[in-house]
This record gives sequence, C-alpha cells and structure tokens, in this order.
Amino acid sequence: MDFFDHQDQARRKSGQLVLLFVLGVLVTAFLVNLLGFGIWLLIQGYAGTGLPATVWQSLQGWLTSHYAWQLALGTLLIIAAGSLAAYWQLRQGGGEVVARWSGARQVDYQQNEPAVQQFINVSEEMAIAAGAPVPSLYVMEQETAINAFVAGYQADQAVLVVSRGALDALSRDELQGVVGHEFSHILNGDMRLNVRLMAVLAGLIQIGQAGRWMWNSMYIGFRSSRRGRSDAALAMLGLGLILIGYVGVLTARVIKAGVSRQREYLADASAVQFTRNPDGIAGALYKIREHVQGSQLQHRHAEDMSHFCFGESVALSSMMATHPPLDDRIRRVNPTFMARARHRSRASEQADSAVARTAPDAFEQVMGVATLGALAGTVRPDHLDYARRLYKNIPEQVRHSVHQSAGARAFCYSQIMLASPGHEQALLNLIKQEDVSAVEVLRRLWPFYQKLDPQLRLPLLDMAVPVLKRLDERERLVFLDRLSRLAAMDEELALREWVLLAQVRRHLSGAGATGSQVTRPIKECGQDLQTVLSALVHVNRQPTLARAAYEQAIQPFELADKSLLAPEQASFAAVTGALEHLGEIAYFWRRAVLQACVDVIRADGAIHQDEYELLRTLADCLGCPIPPMVEHEWRPGG
Repeated sequence: MDFFDHQDQARRKSGQLVLLFVLGVLVTAFLVNLLGFGIWLLIQGYAGTGLPATVWQSLQGWLTSHYAWQLALGTLLIIAAGSLAAYWQLRQGGGEVVARWSGARQVDYQQNEPAVQQFINVSEEMAIAAGAPVPSLYVMEQETAINAFVAGYQADQAVLVVSRGALDALSRDELQGVVGHEFSHILNGDMRLNVRLMAVLAGLIQIGQAGRWMWNSMYIGFRSSRRGRSDAALAMLGLGLILIGYVGVLTARVIKAGVSRQREYLADASAVQFTRNPDGIAGALYKIREHVQGSQLQHRHAEDMSHFCFGESVALSSMMATHPPLDDRIRRVNPTFMARARHRSRASEQADSAVARTAPDAFEQVMGVATLGALAGTVRPDHLDYARRLYKNIPEQVRHSVHQSAGARAFCYSQIMLASPGHEQALLNLIKQEDVSAVEVLRRLWPFYQKLDPQLRLPLLDMAVPVLKRLDERERLVFLDRLSRLAAMDEELALREWVLLAQVRRHLSGAGATGSQVTRPIKECGQDLQTVLSALVHVNRQPTLARAAYEQAIQPFELADKSLLAPEQASFAAVTGALEHLGEIAYFWRRAVLQACVDVIRADGAIHQDEYELLRTLADCLGCPIPPMVEHEWRPGG
C-alpha cells in the first residue's frame, strides 16, 4: 500500500469511526433511558400511584411520558456538545492544542543542550529525507517515561512531541527510529485520524462527567436541605450516569484499540524502511520494556492521547491496549534483537555494523526519476543517507540563523534577491525600511547565500518554516504581503520566486487549517489540470518534447477539453488557483495528477534542480510530500 492508498484508507476509516461513534451513542442513550425507566418505576411505586400490571405496560407508560424523550434528547446533547467542543478546540489549534494538553513546551532552537540539539538534527534530517516541512518540535519536560507522538490535521501543520525521558534515555539511532515511526504516522494519514478520533470519543465520556456533576450537586443539596424525593432521584440518576460513563470509557478504549494496533505495526516497519536500521527502533522499544516507568505518562490527558503515542501512555489490559505488546513489536522489526540484547550492551554497537548486518537486499540504492510520483510519502534509506550528507553541508552560520525569526525571514528575502539580478539594491532598500533586524542578518550572511548550493534551498526553507509559524497572525500576514511585494518589484515572477511564495503561503496562511473534507470530482477540475500541466510545458527546456508528453499525460483523464493552454493562461498566478481546487480531489486522482506532472517535466529525459523544486512544490500543495532527488551524489559547492 502506497501513500495515496493510505490517505484514501484514512478517509474511509474516518467514515468507519463515525459509524462506531453512532453505535456508541445509541448504546449510551439506551442505557441512560433504561436507568431513567428504573428510577421512574421506583418513584411511581414510592409515591403510591400504583404500577401497571406488567413490565411491558410500565415500559409503555415510560415511553409515552415526557421524561423519556427529554432524557434521550439530553443524552444526545451532552455527547454532541462534548464532541463538538473538543473538535472546535482541535480545529482551531490542531496539533499545538494537543501539545499544550500534554504539558509540552516548544523547543528553543537556541538552546545548547546536546539532547535537544540531537532531537532537532534528527527531525530536520528526517524531514529533508521525506521532502516534508519540519514539524513544530516540543518536549514534555515533566515526563521521565520514554514516549513520543505527532498530532495535527495535515503534514504541514504537524507537531512532533517527545518526552524528556526519551531525550535522556535514547541513543541517536534509537531516537531516529522513534522519529521515523512518528513520521510514518504523518505520511500515512494516521495523525489526522488520531485527532478526529480524540474529538469524537470526547463526547462518549461526557455522560460520566455529567453524572459526577449531578451526583455532587444534587446529593449534597439533598443532604443539606432535605428538599424532597426529586433531589434523591436526581442524585441516583447521577450515580447511574457515572456507571454508564464507564461504558463510554470502555467503548472509547475498544474503538481506539481497534483503530490503532495494526497502524503501530506498520509505523514500526516504516521506521525500519526509512532508517535501514532495525536496531534503532528495536532498541527504543527494548528500553521502554526495561525502563522503570516504561512509556506511561503522568499528565491528566494521558488516556485521551493514548492512541497518539509511540508506546502505551497508560496501563491497560491487553484487550484494551492501543499498542501491540512490546515483545511482539521488537520481534517483528528485528527477530534477533532480544537474544543479542541479553548478551551485549546496545550502547557499544555502531550504527554502520547494524545496517550491514540486518539490511535486507530489497532496499534499492538509487531513486529512478520515472518512479518519482509513486514515491510520494515514502522515505527510503538512500533518502535518509542523502539527507544526512546534505544536512552536514549546510554552513553552520546559515543553519543557526534559520532557527531564529530574523534569520528565517532573511533567508526568504535572500532567495527573492538572488532570483532578481539587477534589482538587489532596490529590494534591500525596501527590506531595510520594513524589517531592520532581518537586514543585518541578510548583510552578514549574503556571501553564504550567494554560494549556497541549489540543493540546499528547499531543505533550509523547510527548516525555517516552523520558526516562521511562531509569528502571530498579524506578523504572518505582514510578512507574506512583504514577500509578494518584493517578488513583484522586477515585474516578473520567476520560477524560483513562485516556489518560495507558494511554499511559504501554504505553510503560513494555512496555520491551524484542517484541510477540506469535500472531495471534488476530477471532471470539475479539468481546466485546473490543464493549467498546471501547460505551465510545466512552458518551463520545460525542450518545449517540443514537453508538448508531446503533455498530450500523452492528459489523455487518460476524461476531460471535455484537453488542449494545451497558452503561456498567459497558464501563468504561475493561475497555477496557484488551480492547485487550490486540485487539492480537493481524492488521493487516487492526486496520484495520477502527480505522475502526469512527472511525465511532462521529464520529457527531456532529466529532472533538473529547479524542475524538482517546482515538482516538490506542486506535490506539497496537493498534500503529497515527495523525497529528495538522490540520483546524483552530493558535490560540495557544486
């Protein structure tokens, strides 16, 4: 199953989740009415009004009373309110809300602590290898257990959270295995499903909370004032709701266990595929097994978030556990690890020897450009190796600067200046007027920017994105407007400028967005597809070959008009609008669209660096991260 199948499967699971939720609601409503019926019988008998001769007649009397439908309606409203409130909170803040609930703090890129720097480096390497933005990084400082999770509605809004115990206990290889596992959840759509699951299940546990409130208020009031039997009945109802609430909790646990377990096996396997080091994730799982606290978290939302986490966040029975047993997970990723762990220390083992000993022959060494579309959402060992080399060749001054707000902005400005030869001074004058702090960084690092290898442009932008996201809404809007005005100063939008603007707009303008839930038919997007593919023809170095590739690439799509659009109809501005519509089609069709783009771009037999950046941006706007091109070796300064 590839990236696109995973995305469509995640959407189908969302539908299954709704069905399970409805079933849980009906069971809860039935139990609440059963409780109400019992209390009604007691009140009728206690009042001496006489009871009907049979239970069936009693039930008919209950169903025809106004109490029955009021109780049913109240139950539905409480559950709906709980789910909608959680959904609204998560919709507004996405993964950042979940990170705050866990008590995590956002990583300070200027912090010199080695464990935190290692976490930053490993996460940035994995993001480069995946062709995805770097998630916002958080640490749960109060949690000494070993655990981690990702949260968010889509890849460009993800947060990656690790516990302090994970940073302190895990080696670099083990931390990389955990990060690879979490990136698998991002790329496979599990992260979005987890957030929705959290919102849906929040409603089921509201009945128990309502019962606690009713018991506390009504029972205390009854004891203090002796106001009457109605208070006693309400107190009894509250006690009954508390018991029914446990049914809601049980239902939530069953749903989470059913949804989560197989996805954990898949994420473990993906981490091995990404890193080509089964000992990394196996070592992390083994350390959880031997750790005094394991992976159990202490904060009050630990159970709510149990299906998010790398390991079990709360102690549950094997039937209710959201994760498979640790021993099974270890054996699946590395059958020999448990035996070897008993005889020698994992800390003394070298990563290279682990790879050489355990890497299967199936791992390919080189990515063929013809299969680029099929590799969306995947990370292979050669991608990660390439990302490590790439990361090491980023000048230290530049890497340090994009971890600061002024440096991240300065890097964006530098890319527009380098794409606008002859207008550098005018651009610098405008930046100096509006962003003084960034100008100083820009001047200091300008020699580095000028010599920067083109392969480093997108990785550095990915590293700058989480820093830029920390700008408040007004600052983001001002920054985006400034970039647009800078790009328009030479009255020509270059490919390099459009790539920068499209990437930054997507990741900053959509902060907190959930992504459209409406699936648009491909037939409604015919002109949008024409626009994108036509634009690729016009930027190709061999237009004649690109036109022929266009005619072949667009043929499988059932569109009324398949003609090539003129350059003015397929401008970058038009492409921006077209991508907004294409981002609403099903993932099945996104695969076909992305492959069509690949076919047109490589019509001349190659994918050049600027064409890869264009393709990567198109894929990113479609919600389909693609890995870096590694068909050539890294050449420093080349």
